[in-house]
Amino acid sequence: MRSAKIVCTLGPASDDRETIRALADAGMSVVRLNASHGTPEHRKTVIERVRTVDAEIESPVAVMVDLQGPEVRTAPVEEPVEISSDSTVRFTESMTASSDIIGLSYPLTGVSVGDAVLLDDGRIETTVTAVNGDDVSAHVNTGGTLGGRKGVNVPGVNLDIDLLTETDRQELQVAADTHADFVAASFVRTAADVYEISDALDGLGVDIPVIAKIERAGAVENLDEIIDAAYGVMVARGDLGVEMPLEEVPVIQKRIIRTCHETGTPVITATEMLDSMVEARRPTRAEASDVANAVLDGTDAVMLSGETAVGENPVTVVDTMDRIVREVEESREYSEVQKQRIPDATDSSRTEALARSARYLARDVGASAIVAASESGYTARKTAKFRPGVPVVAKTPTDRVRRQLALSWGVIPTYAGYVGDVERMMQDAVDAALNAEIAASGDTIVVLSGMMTELEGTNTTNMLKVHVAAETITTGRKVVGGRAVGPLIRTHSGSIGEIDSGSILALEQDFEGEFDTNLHSIGGIVDARSGMTGYPALVARELDIPMISGAPLPPEAESGSPVTLHAERGIVYDGDLTHTRENDGDYRISDHSVVSSANQEH
Repeated sequence: MRSAKIVCTLGPASDDRETIRALADAGMSVVRLNASHGTPEHRKTVIERVRTVDAEIESPVAVMVDLQGPEVRTAPVEEPVEISSDSTVRFTESMTASSDIIGLSYPLTGVSVGDAVLLDDGRIETTVTAVNGDDVSAHVNTGGTLGGRKGVNVPGVNLDIDLLTETDRQELQVAADTHADFVAASFVRTAADVYEISDALDGLGVDIPVIAKIERAGAVENLDEIIDAAYGVMVARGDLGVEMPLEEVPVIQKRIIRTCHETGTPVITATEMLDSMVEARRPTRAEASDVANAVLDGTDAVMLSGETAVGENPVTVVDTMDRIVREVEESREYSEVQKQRIPDATDSSRTEALARSARYLARDVGASAIVAASESGYTARKTAKFRPGVPVVAKTPTDRVRRQLALSWGVIPTYAGYVGDVERMMQDAVDAALNAEIAASGDTIVVLSGMMTELEGTNTTNMLKVHVAAETITTGRKVVGGRAVGPLIRTHSGSIGEIDSGSILALEQDFEGEFDTNLHSIGGIVDARSGMTGYPALVARELDIPMISGAPLPPEAESGSPVTLHAERGIVYDGDLTHTRENDGDYRISDHSVVSSANQEH
């Protein structure tokens, strides 16, 4: 499986239901809706389409509404205008633009003579020569073709614009009405900006996690406090590369990813990752290396913008990114880097201590997966922080959390309702790993439970257990207790001849007669018929061997295949579930054994 997730921006090329489904099938985990384009009404329609696709497929697809924020954009134009080098232009708040007067969505309040004003990600460069109220004149250092609604950057200048514009508040209402999974906050500078957006969502009666976009120098300076305040972080390299010296961006990207990894904060690497594929069917070698390096750095997700929003082949782009990420994650270099970057657990966090232990325990017992039972997603995210070498199957009773975990590295989110006891929770954990095809019956898994407030006796405990994933063949009622492992022998009559010692006899619904074999060779009995008396029950009690009744076997359960009969639970499992760890005798696993427990931290 692929551990790093893919975020796709939807637009005219990709926001129909069929393409959304194709993108999800190709590997998209999170949909980004850019509120700088389109209308709130259309976004609601697109979110409904995404929810329809999410309901159709196994893997969740989350929705992120990306706010425009206090962003200055040029006026919309029907045809691009030419801005000549060495000319003079005037910036003013207006809905029109020409070669000498450029209308903006907001006035450039706060600029001074000598400040740089950059258009369209810095492709057009100007320098302020005069300020007359809200009108600003500038010399064009580098001209170019200017399209409509292009971004305007004034590096180092704090424009006097509210963090949450009226347009943003409309988009927050859209997010609240549609129960979006994330809101991305543009141009945040401090933790207070993140809290302001969270408070606004709170006021709308919703709890939607905020993804803080790092795209200003102030945000880089206040990175630690922003990470502490936000659910996740986006390395928005487009504006960041305009606001700051271009040569600093690669190192800043690595610093942001590393800091997020150390805190267990989901991080998205964004902007122009496969930009040439807006038109081309293949990326450049440099773009492939860019994606690969972000994955090697440890990013949780990589994001596509124009490539999927307006590109000619959006599904091909996702296929390509998926291949690049998989190739990197399967490499020896990736494995070595991951092992070198395992962060320490936070001193005060018992959950982190157990999650880190789960990583190494899974390695030492040869587990196929870690199953994290998590109500809020906290335990699953903390498990992902330590980058285990096996998939993390997250089991949650909340569909919203299931979708939100689609952003976290290495996590396979699954839905499972509340259960009434620990044994049922453990079985649900096993079923989650089996259904995700991450583990097979008989495989060892590590189960980490950091939740289940409705589980009697477990609302104050974090549990870390080694468990054997067992696929249930049939269930019935205990007649004689005990456990047995052996080859399955299906029979309609007692004429079975010689059998291997320890065989499990499976009596069909029409069974009649008595056994004509060496009774001491029978290891257990599974009777399809109900009842606690009769000849088979008499034999089971006489020999003191486990037996269950009312347990018909499915046709695919073939004679000769090994099974485990757990009569105490009334279950027949596929395969031999008795294993012994031989290295140091540290672990003995039959059904499950408790490894550690501690008070739960939410």
